[in-house]
Amino acid sequence: MISSIVWVVIFISILIIIHEFGHLVVAKLAHIPVEVFSIGFGPIILKKKLGETEYRLSLVPLGGFIKMTGEEEHAGPAPADAPVAATGYNDKPLGVRVAVIAAGPVSNLILAFLMLVVMYLAFGVKYVQPVIEPYPNTAAEQIGLKSGDLIVSAAGETIPNYERFEAISEKNIGKVMPIAVRRGSERLVFDYTVPKDSVDLKPLVAAVIDRVRKESPAAKAGLKPGDTITSVNGVALTHWEDFVDQVTQKGGQRIGIEWRRGGRLFQDSITPAAERDQMTEQRIGQVGVWVRLPKKSLSFPVAVWEATKRTGFVVVQTVIVLYKVVTRQISTKAIGGPIMVAKIAYEGANWGAEYFIALWALLSINLFVVNMLPIPVLDGGRILLDCIGGIRRRPLTEKEQSWAAGIGWAMIGALVLFTIFNDVLRLIRK
Repeated sequence: MISSIVWVVIFISILIIIHEFGHLVVAKLAHIPVEVFSIGFGPIILKKKLGETEYRLSLVPLGGFIKMTGEEEHAGPAPADAPVAATGYNDKPLGVRVAVIAAGPVSNLILAFLMLVVMYLAFGVKYVQPVIEPYPNTAAEQIGLKSGDLIVSAAGETIPNYERFEAISEKNIGKVMPIAVRRGSERLVFDYTVPKDSVDLKPLVAAVIDRVRKESPAAKAGLKPGDTITSVNGVALTHWEDFVDQVTQKGGQRIGIEWRRGGRLFQDSITPAAERDQMTEQRIGQVGVWVRLPKKSLSFPVAVWEATKRTGFVVVQTVIVLYKVVTRQISTKAIGGPIMVAKIAYEGANWGAEYFIALWALLSINLFVVNMLPIPVLDGGRILLDCIGGIRRRPLTEKEQSWAAGIGWAMIGALVLFTIFNDVLRLIRK
């Protein structure tokens, strides 16, 4: 437990350091003197002055800041013959100022991308095999497709994984698509009509455990990676989805479970933890296991491409979720604060290195998106204010900046209080 808490502290600190370091590097490259570079807030623990910059480590490691010369001054443009190094932040062109402020959140985005590259290179990428199971009484079953069939081609294209089969199916909705399957030693071809409004096929994933979270109900029951779940409450399982359905419906209830390890069968009872889903607010049962899926190793160029796609996808999804929260399509109770972040990071450490790196990248991307919101005192808000000043060709007055900062801090303060309230409410309701 102590080691996991240490990882959480390191986890949060690195995100903050990288963010502030981004501001610092671009400010230095733009020849803007930086007076203070601080990691953390509150009482100063350590400080060291190098050149014009005083580097600080403060007591509360929940943020940081840099103080640039001229950041709060309104001296107007510097004389044409003034030394570049003598000018402050507000004397720089709009593009330079935007670059300095955007460098913090962009550094978090770059960090997330690099972590994903490392993760893909170290662990490969999981995929779902194109082994299928037709839903009962559907056209797929009627044309002769059976549970356990392995799709080898569809519409003339080789199928390496189920995701590719889904992508090809989406392009042929409502059309007849020839698919070839491997059934035992046979190779069979079917004319499959892709349904328009329903799904008649699903992937068949074996109920094999890949990971067991430390201190979870599954770990306490003795389940280990590689175990195959054979039945729950006496009901035989054919695939992972059956196991998930049984567990999610039994949160807080004791259930019997049977599993195979090697050639031996084990039996025990287990009580799934009743966890509240952050999006739906429903309680669902969880035992703390991951499904085992095959992996494929990636070359460096492919890992870079996969990391690029994943980074872009998470950025878009984060923006969509924020939009849905604001428009009340998703409950505001789904928003979490520092307690929730610490809890997720702690649980991530218990899942192992691959999950922890993925979580680290996810939160780093979230930090990028949140900091780019156009709220005064956030980086996005500062960029907005600088752009407003640039459009009207004069910087904001001290009174205008004070008003903007007051609004920004009020919004951030309300958001922090709200998220902490949500965090505490989760702990109480759990």
